[in-house]
Amino acid sequence: MNPFVLLRFGALLLALVVFAHCKPTDPAPDSVVHRVDTMSIAQLRTLNASVIPDKVLITDAGREGEFTLDEADLTSMDNMGVTLVTVKGHRYKRNFTGSANVFWFGVEPSDADIGPELQTAVTATNELIIPDGNYTQLTSVRIRSNLTVRANPGKVLITLPQTYVSFVNAEDPSLPLQHVLFDGLSWNVTSRQTGVYGVIYIDGPTVSDLTVQNCTSSDAAAKDSTNWMTLKIQAGKTATDIVVRNNNVQAKRMACEIFNHDNYNIYAGKNITVSDNNFHDCHFGLSLSGPLTGLMVDNNLIKNCSLFGIEIAGAARNVTITNNKFEGVFDKFLEGSNDGNGNGTVVGGMVITGNSTVGLCTGGVQLYNAGAATFSKNDFHMSGMLELTHSSAGGMYTENTIESLSNKAVICDNTPNNTFSRNTLSNKGNSENQATFVAYGSKSINNTLTNNKLIKGNGGKPYEAVLGGSLAASMNYDESGAPIP
Repeated sequence: MNPFVLLRFGALLLALVVFAHCKPTDPAPDSVVHRVDTMSIAQLRTLNASVIPDKVLITDAGREGEFTLDEADLTSMDNMGVTLVTVKGHRYKRNFTGSANVFWFGVEPSDADIGPELQTAVTATNELIIPDGNYTQLTSVRIRSNLTVRANPGKVLITLPQTYVSFVNAEDPSLPLQHVLFDGLSWNVTSRQTGVYGVIYIDGPTVSDLTVQNCTSSDAAAKDSTNWMTLKIQAGKTATDIVVRNNNVQAKRMACEIFNHDNYNIYAGKNITVSDNNFHDCHFGLSLSGPLTGLMVDNNLIKNCSLFGIEIAGAARNVTITNNKFEGVFDKFLEGSNDGNGNGTVVGGMVITGNSTVGLCTGGVQLYNAGAATFSKNDFHMSGMLELTHSSAGGMYTENTIESLSNKAVICDNTPNNTFSRNTLSNKGNSENQATFVAYGSKSINNTLTNNKLIKGNGGKPYEAVLGGSLAASMNYDESGAPIP
């Protein structure tokens, strides 16, 4: 071998030997022993021993619990609630069953803003409970799938003085929102923020299995006209199996708005149930709007909504409105509109049964586009009238009590083929009665009025057909039971 090459090789070998000798040896890994140590969160975080326990008992008041070392986890962040990280990077995980307490994560009534800590909790674990108390939230919390947030109903109040939105979906609308439950939370909105939002505001993702129940909310002190719950179905997205039940809500704009306006002629929202709620002192109590199917609105108390109490608007199918009570002042306490082509192979239209007013309601009922509705056993005492218009055709109206202060109790306005049977229809309280029942316009043909009690106001007629309308009336009788010719 060339002496020069040999010399260079020897120098390189010598350098490697020196480098290896100078490089410090890797520290021996910490030893894990099978024992349970007792310490505070601060003590665990600063744990720097070479021999560490596989379990620790945390003693901090309200955050007590047993944590187990997870040697396989090298990345989880310290969130204080369910994961604690030592100064040397060892991760201990809380042992628990059931709901995680948000107090573990630092959410406390004394916080100026629970938003960041609540966000940490929502990110960290699937099921959370908020302890009793009054809280302040300034920043919104982004929710995710497989999330439950609970509180004892009436025992937790979250005040929103800065943002109107307490919970909102993830920023990325491609992330679906599935299996989410809000249960027992209360909000007091005092924000001066402008815009139309919602305390629960979902706009963007595909949503399925969302339930909001046993909650209360008021925005009487807020600046703007806003919602309590908003669910908007964006183009190309869907919303299925949505339940809103047993909530008590006042909202300046709408208590609950679920709408599909961006999927033209696509029934992107289905199986939506709104039941057992008290919606009051809003512009709209409830609005379900756009191509939606499988709607159940049952046993709600709707009170003092300046525009509509319950609004079903724009191409809804398979709509059932049952056992709701309306009280106070409205423009229309029930506004019903479906696709006009029927909404099911059995009944062919909206099903509106067993609903009633509490005392005398200001306002009336308008079925703008109710298809071949089944309208039965409703008991409405109101200042306005029952108005059928547009494609509310071919319906059956039976066994209802309609008492109106209007100059007409019922009008079929260019709507054909509706049958009224075994109803009590009255506008006795009106001093300038036109007619108790009116078929109006050239499209209002083949309507049938049979075996009804018709109680008319002063003057006018018990029924009439005008401006091209037609009406077949038989076996009707007046307040005293006398036949009406």
